[in-house]
Amino acid sequence: MKKLIFTAILFVSMGTMALAQQSDKKVKKTPEQKAQHATEELTKKLSLSADQKSKIEAINLESFKKVKDSNPKGEKKDKAAIKAAKDERDNKINAVLNDTQRKAYKELKAEKKANKKDAPKKAN
Repeated sequence: MKKLIFTAILFVSMGTMALAQQSDKKVKKTPEQKAQHATEELTKKLSLSADQKSKIEAINLESFKKVKDSNPKGEKKDKAAIKAAKDERDNKINAVLNDTQRKAYKELKAEKKANKKDAPKKAN
């Protein structure tokens, strides 16, 4: 009987530890980290030149900082400001790209949009 109780407690504690570790995985990135990550992704997918990469990284950084500034901690996200910053960023990025890259960028955005629609909604 003692072994059964000990085994039950062991399984419950292991499950608790597993859940506690999962909640720590979501770490907020800084605007600089987000800009760098987004630029690296575009560099891989669009074969950006060094000049394009530096320009796009500056555009991404500016955009991510605007989004962060429009959403102070504890307040509801301003979706209109986020959409405006995203649209402005897309227009500036399109100005830096050549025709082939612009087409690939448009396809990449469409693919991401389709993936976002298929993803399950987050519970708030």
